[in-house]
Order: sequence, then structure tokens, then C-alpha cells
Amino acid sequence: MPPFIVNKLDIDVHEIADNVFELKRYWIPRSDEFGFYTLGRNAYLDGKTSAYYDEPKTLNPILLCKFGSLYQKVIRHLSEQFNEPIAVSDKLALPSFHIFESSIFLLTHAGVWHYDYPHITLGLGDIDPYTFTVAIKLPTGGAGLDYIDNEEYKYLEYKEGEIIGHDGKTLHRISSLKSCVPREYRITFQGHLIRINGILNMFW
Repeated sequence: MPPFIVNKLDIDVHEIADNVFELKRYWIPRSDEFGFYTLGRNAYLDGKTSAYYDEPKTLNPILLCKFGSLYQKVIRHLSEQFNEPIAVSDKLALPSFHIFESSIFLLTHAGVWHYDYPHITLGLGDIDPYTFTVAIKLPTGGAGLDYIDNEEYKYLEYKEGEIIGHDGKTLHRISSLKSCVPREYRITFQGHLIRINGILNMFW
């Protein structure tokens, strides 16, 4: 069985990308070497800081207002996939966006190999973890995910509008860029699920 589940979402990726740029004042720089930002906080970078719990109080309502349709469609898709409701906690950061500017640096540098344990970082337990990515805007040369399957290196190519899901227990990383065209972006919508008190909760 493939470690990743890929489906097409009925979303307007161009409108979503435009809205991400409209909220550029909320982008958080994440690297001194290349253009890497997140729109909002997340567990793997901020989970052990007070900012993870403080800033979402302001930003979560803004994200819900700007990307309400995207959240609704992702929640509906995941609810149908797991055949149960998906909850959103106002105490956790909402799923949001990775933003990479096209860079020569990223032609030869990929992400760090890792497993997904944001729920452990946040002390949420370890029941039914799940990770999802929605490809919103991709550079000309494409973008995707490197992963190891049965000791074999593989590459999963993203397509705009697709949601990619997995349990986070497959070793993986963000793939390097295949080409570099100035002023292009790689934008993905990122999030996780974890079961809390019997209910699947969505967060980042």
C-alpha cells in the first residue's frame, strides 16, 4: 500500500495564492539563507515557545476569514476520508502555509529528512496522527516530496489543487527545486490531525 494518499480538491488555487500574498505582513521569516516563510506558527518550529499559543489568538480568526472556503473543503474531505467529524481547537495554531521563494540555493538543498511528530511536541498524545499537504502554487520546474519506501528513495510530485495525506511515519523531506525561475514561489497548505478525547482535531 502506498504511504501517501493523493486526491484532488475543488479549490481555486489562484485565489488562495493571491490571498496568501495579501497577508504578506503576517509572513514569518524562517531562514537567513533563502526565502522561506510561514504564514503563522506551527508545532515543529514554534511548538516549544509561547508564540505558538499567543499569536494564533489573533491570526486564527484572520485565516478563517480569508481562507474559509479552503478550511471547509479540507475539513469536509478529511471527514469523509475518516468517516467522522474533524474538530478545530482555538487553543492550537490552524493549518496554514509554507512559502518558498525560488532560489538557486534550493536547487542543491532539500529539506531535512524527518518523521512527523508535532503532536508529541505539543503534548497532545499519539493517537491516530495524520499529516496533510495541499499544493497551492508550484514553480515551473515542479515541486514535491522525497521519501524512503522499503529502503528505496522515491519522489512524489505535487500537482496544484491536490491534497496529499500520510501518517507521518514514512521518512520524508521537502524536495529540492528542479529549476530556478526568479520571482516564482512554492506555496503549500500544511496541517495535521490528532485524536484528543476521542475526537480528531486539526492543527499545525
